[in-house]
Amino acid sequence: MKFKLLFILSLFCIAIATSQGDERIILRGKVLYRNVNVPNENVINSTSQRATITNDNGEFSIRVKLDDEIVFTSINYQIEVVKITQQILDNNRLVVEVNEKVTQLDEVVVSPEN
Repeated sequence: MKFKLLFILSLFCIAIATSQGDERIILRGKVLYRNVNVPNENVINSTSQRATITNDNGEFSIRVKLDDEIVFTSINYQIEVVKITQQILDNNRLVVEVNEKVTQLDEVVVSPEN
């Protein structure tokens, strides 16, 4: 009797755990800068707290659902945020153009020493 009760309880727990599945689908995409692939760009789903990076061809895949926010970050490029729409989900493909990050330094004067 104990084993039957334990078996039924285990089955019930497994059913509850699997019923709370994630409705996210895998979104594939590419990150470009002036039509050149951007490798090693961080791709973060800030809604689900999941992340990946782009490969050498600038391609990535990440699990998303409607209204998730995807953040693209890198040292050399400005942060880009994309909100997932139904159109993006229907296409199941996302191409993101990033802009170069320009760091302006203070003016330096070079003069000869006496």
